[in-house]
Amino acid sequence: MIKSSIILFITCYLLYLPYSREPDYIDSETAPASIVAQGDSIVALYNEFGKPYVLKLDKEVYASKIGQQTEVIYELSHPEKAAINQVWGYWFIGKELAWSFGIFAVLLGVAFATTNKPHPDALAEQLSYKEENKSKYQ
Repeated sequence: MIKSSIILFITCYLLYLPYSREPDYIDSETAPASIVAQGDSIVALYNEFGKPYVLKLDKEVYASKIGQQTEVIYELSHPEKAAINQVWGYWFIGKELAWSFGIFAVLLGVAFATTNKPHPDALAEQLSYKEENKSKYQ
């Protein structure tokens, strides 16, 4: 039961990922971006049909990456809504993973509690059950 539950959970989670990201992965485009310091902030500069756009980045995370190239994913209808296309931070978000695995653990615990140790009366009823003789077409 545990193996099949884990396989089902991981399959559902991986099918959920492409449709739950902001900006949406299915309807978005990617573009190369340069990480630069602009004033007192760090930004990623990218172009959409020749028009430049700026994506503000976290100073602590990207301070050592100034001058590097990265990939930005953005919505075509709103190119200013963008995110860095990376595994941790776009595809996998810590808070979302914690909640998902927490809910999975609770539901798995409930399944175990209801099926692992049945009440003695329910077990006795199941053991004493005898199927009635029925005619062929009943």
